[in-house]
Amino acid sequence: MVVLDVLVIGGGPHALTLASLLSAPETDTSADCEHDPLLTSCTLEPQRCLLKPEPSNNKENVKNTKNPIFYRSGIQECVCPFLRFQVVDTYGDWAALWESQFEALSIPHLRSHALVHTDPLKKTALQEFVVKHERSKELHTLPDRVYILDKNTFFNDMRLGKKEKKRLHLPSTLKKSLAFSLPGTKLSVDFFKDQVQRYKLDKVLIKDTVENIIPVTGVEKRVKYFKVQLQEGGVVKVHHVVMATGPTRAQMANIPSWVQNIGESYPEESLQHTVHLMHCKTFPTIIRHPELMKFSMCEAGQRVMVVGGGLTSAHVVSVALQQGASHVTWVMRKHLQLKQFDVGDVESLVGRYSHVEHGIKMDGQAYLRQFYTERSLHKRLAMIRQARKGGAVTPEAYLQLQPFILSGQVEVKTYCQVLLKARWCYKDQAWSLSLSTGDCWTGDRIWLATGCKLDVNQDPLLTEVMKEFPIQVLDGWPCITQNLKWTEGCPLYLMGQYAALQIGPHAVNLAGGQAASMRIAEDILQCKLQSSREPSDLRGSKSKTEDYIQQMQGLLWL
Repeated sequence: MVVLDVLVIGGGPHALTLASLLSAPETDTSADCEHDPLLTSCTLEPQRCLLKPEPSNNKENVKNTKNPIFYRSGIQECVCPFLRFQVVDTYGDWAALWESQFEALSIPHLRSHALVHTDPLKKTALQEFVVKHERSKELHTLPDRVYILDKNTFFNDMRLGKKEKKRLHLPSTLKKSLAFSLPGTKLSVDFFKDQVQRYKLDKVLIKDTVENIIPVTGVEKRVKYFKVQLQEGGVVKVHHVVMATGPTRAQMANIPSWVQNIGESYPEESLQHTVHLMHCKTFPTIIRHPELMKFSMCEAGQRVMVVGGGLTSAHVVSVALQQGASHVTWVMRKHLQLKQFDVGDVESLVGRYSHVEHGIKMDGQAYLRQFYTERSLHKRLAMIRQARKGGAVTPEAYLQLQPFILSGQVEVKTYCQVLLKARWCYKDQAWSLSLSTGDCWTGDRIWLATGCKLDVNQDPLLTEVMKEFPIQVLDGWPCITQNLKWTEGCPLYLMGQYAALQIGPHAVNLAGGQAASMRIAEDILQCKLQSSREPSDLRGSKSKTEDYIQQMQGLLWL
């Protein structure tokens, strides 16, 4: 049996970023773009990461190695033997689930700008793809000024003046920049496919589902290897496992307590969670035949309730209206937050440029430095929650719904929750709900856009690992090492939201995927070098905090 060096679980954007680092790319990552007027100068600084080696006459360095991987860090340069790695994904195609999610909710563009993408070796890769294929029309510019007149709606940070008249202002220099445009969904998918070809990753991914991860330990309570049980492919032995799936499986959906207290049975399609849109049994067919991607939020003339205040809930409301809903009631526990990017009121969270916005200095480097130097994980968790501030809707998504809100076809109920009195009436074939505002709602369909609850203890793939290597868990968030390893002696790595206590509030975003991939790839290569030669310090003289901040330079907003 062949023993793999690395097995990556999941085929989404984060996995694609990591796989690109672990491969031995033959693409030229050092192309000079400074003469292209469409590319911003802030993206031209080379990123500190895995790079293609420069031509060398020293043949001894690459002797007996296949596709050697070079790591350039400061003044050091190391060569690592070829890595045997595989990516396993349930849907058998790169970013297939991600694409299906966006298609299901009719999402026109990403929330992250063009500087944030999946190619870890070239910051300008997406911009150059746009220029090369003349697809600039698929870039969505950020709004210059947005005026909102709605007593229930305001921007997340309350720094914009009077509540009745809200304004979001973006400097015109950024608005006109190609780098700070929002790439369309189709454009992003095609960029992913192009990256797969450039890094020769088409044969790395296999279609299968991981059912179990069993650590096999030695005498010193260290993992010798993992036995990964696959649904179709038997058992795989691997030295390093990377979970790039995230807490998005259907069993981890955040279901409100009032749903669990419904006594009588009801038609399954009358009450659903949006996570089921992403994990339905029709996905394999949809991937082969994208034209079949049609989800029914409702039927024409039906009354629909959408529960949740995030961007997903806004998309569900929009799709329901497109499909002919006669009335939509939008229920949320708090006010309706408007937020251009995903991370709270520190829009420049991972940027190297401080700037002044509405009289307040925004310095992303200072925020990241504070986060990475904070030793208390409890305080880090508080910083994450403060930065993200719960679900929020982009200004452009709200403006699309505003006419329906003003006409009364969409009713927004803020500071409102469903009481424990939900009942399905078979005679009327309708729901009857009591709301905390004192109102009673009757309707045909209920959609829960309440997200997933992060709880590493409830993840079935981590059950055996948790038994053998118990770690501290804070409110469902795993306390893993700085290099995103489960714990010392157990080379299981976590990406996405699971890695937030180490990466930061942006861990679940594409920017977080880049940061996590850097740390994981570096640690795996360090282990590979140690097993083949004398240990080597890959970090040079820089501190870890400065290293992590430098990895994020140029990603000025999420």
